[in-house]
Amino acid sequence: MTKERKRRKLPSKEDSSSTDKSGGGQMSSTDNILDSAAHLHNLLQSKENELKEREADFNRRVKLFETEHPTLGGENDVIQLNVGGKTNIAVLRSTLTQFEDSMLAAKFSGRWDDSLEKDRDGNIFIDQDPEIFLKLINYLRLRMNNHFGQVPERHLPKRTYSFCTMLEYYNLMPALYPQNWTQKWVDNSNGFTCEEVSYGTVTLSSKGGDDSDTMGLASVLHDSDGFKDAGVSEFTVEFEKGTSGSVGWLDHCSDEGDGEISRSMLSEVVENSIFLNITERKIFGPDSILEENMSIKYKKSATKVICRHDGLRKYSIEVLDIISTTGGVAATLSHESPRSAYSENAIFPMISFSGKVTVSGLKYAIDQLGKLFEK
Repeated sequence: MTKERKRRKLPSKEDSSSTDKSGGGQMSSTDNILDSAAHLHNLLQSKENELKEREADFNRRVKLFETEHPTLGGENDVIQLNVGGKTNIAVLRSTLTQFEDSMLAAKFSGRWDDSLEKDRDGNIFIDQDPEIFLKLINYLRLRMNNHFGQVPERHLPKRTYSFCTMLEYYNLMPALYPQNWTQKWVDNSNGFTCEEVSYGTVTLSSKGGDDSDTMGLASVLHDSDGFKDAGVSEFTVEFEKGTSGSVGWLDHCSDEGDGEISRSMLSEVVENSIFLNITERKIFGPDSILEENMSIKYKKSATKVICRHDGLRKYSIEVLDIISTTGGVAATLSHESPRSAYSENAIFPMISFSGKVTVSGLKYAIDQLGKLFEK
């Protein structure tokens, strides 16, 4: 027993000291972690209290605002207007906000009343010609009084450059002069339907079947009575996935004549290609000429086309959202007309399609109105 005890190594003073230091270090690390955790907890608690105070302050401000403006944005509010510094009129807010997506409705929604320009008497100032603006007010009142919310064509204000320019400013052209698409060839058995999906946007759907051997194209022409003498300057058409056809401009000579059409063709023969008439110039980037066709995937995705007509010598067709092997591309396709001055005939959009297309961004040739009626 004595020998065994001798063989066992008793702990020395140095070993005891080392053990004490090690234990003290572990305790010190634990204390630091606890201190950090407590600090983070206090910091989070402080931030949470600060957020609660801000939320309470915000709620107080909202209640105060609602107390000070109890009837803000009410439909029966009477709006006092100073038009052009010459005419003061009173109009119901509901009269001015009939077309919700227009700039006029947004302006008088009640949301911006405090920031609108006012005269010394507190009337909202409208910087428009009083005579022209009152024509708009009279139209809006007629529409409010009609049970169906419609105004007969013969009672619409005369389309003049000044009046239509004001309508464009307030985004009211689609309201007074909505899109009107008619069948171009009456013997076309395919036909189409037209549905307004949103303010200024319609969808056209062909009625034909899916059999490519018997399926005809629905050929439609935009034909607005209010703009027969001026035509259209711009429109956007989107061919849905799987839709084929063509889109372009028709130089409408008369009610009976077919006119001369310049169009871009979405060919069914060569899949994923867009073809143009041989006389048309294809531009991609500055002074670059494209080949006769351009690869797209209109069978697999939608194709959006913007068409513009400047009233002089150029028709243009801008193709957007094209998908190619190199990524997205955009091109402007323009057709030079032999005329050196404004066309004597109105220019209207024409679309031939099988499937469904969405038409938006319609703009009438207002500049042409100025030449026709306000020389």
